[in-house]
Amino acid sequence: MMTIKKIFNSGLSLLVMMTLFTCQDEDQEFGEITTPTNLVLNFEVIGQDLMNPNGDGSGFVTFSASADNAITYRYNFGDNTNVEVTPSGEITHRFNLTGLNTYNVTVIASGTGGVTTSTSVDVDVFSAFDDQEAKDFLSGGAGSSKIWYLAASQSGHLGVGGTPEISADAFWFPSFFSATPFEKCNDEISDCLCDDELTFSLDVDNQLTFQLNNNGQTFFNAGHQSVIGEDAGEDACFDFDTSGVSNVSLAPTSVDWSAVPDPDFNPRGTVMNFTNDAFMGYFVSSSSYEILSITENTLYVRTIDGLNPVLAWYHKYSTDPPDLD
Repeated sequence: MMTIKKIFNSGLSLLVMMTLFTCQDEDQEFGEITTPTNLVLNFEVIGQDLMNPNGDGSGFVTFSASADNAITYRYNFGDNTNVEVTPSGEITHRFNLTGLNTYNVTVIASGTGGVTTSTSVDVDVFSAFDDQEAKDFLSGGAGSSKIWYLAASQSGHLGVGGTPEISADAFWFPSFFSATPFEKCNDEISDCLCDDELTFSLDVDNQLTFQLNNNGQTFFNAGHQSVIGEDAGEDACFDFDTSGVSNVSLAPTSVDWSAVPDPDFNPRGTVMNFTNDAFMGYFVSSSSYEILSITENTLYVRTIDGLNPVLAWYHKYSTDPPDLD
């Protein structure tokens, strides 16, 4: 009888709670839904003058959008890069396709209740930066593809160091941690990193693309596992879908490497930017990788942690599959 009473009381409590929630739902009021109006989009091509009507070759363009009743703005730059969001409406974007190109840029202003208004503008931009040699090294040349693998047999195939903000005297190498040969491949927690296949392709139009085959699992940094609803408390491998193709654009580095005292350090100065949130094997919420060095069969890159911008991660790759036997 005691058990029946407890169940009845629990059921009554649940009924009361459901009634309260129902009343609260009925009484809930939504804010006024407002559509953004008078949307205006302005832009300035950096370095534009009478001698350089399409800019100074850097590819930078600043945009400024404004609208009545807008709470945020989303930009689609028309160059196959990711959509970017800014509450202020102001943003600077770099267009990296070499030569003079026209981009249809769209800004979407969002109001309360999710209603939107959009407008577009065509922007002519000249970009002088290119690194054809890097494209050819990565892909094997126009109409070709090349597969890269973690250089597991080398020291520092995975490493981490600080940026100048916290490591002024050691920001150009993995001063905090540098993996020993096969260190990440002899541990079941991280061994999924070692069978990744990274494919770069170059089409006849000179567009570089990237695909990551993770063979079903990706090695996640401990601080970035919330994106898949996990928390192992340490770096770990998880099932993750990396299918799909990413476009890769190249841009010059923004890092001032002239402050490096090591005469043997000669970074290439080329940054790879991936679309579709693509990444190179180890997940740290970054889709931009600077090429420190590259040859026909070796690749050394550096990327900044997407959630902790004072950390720089380093990866070494080779066109030879790692000997894991």
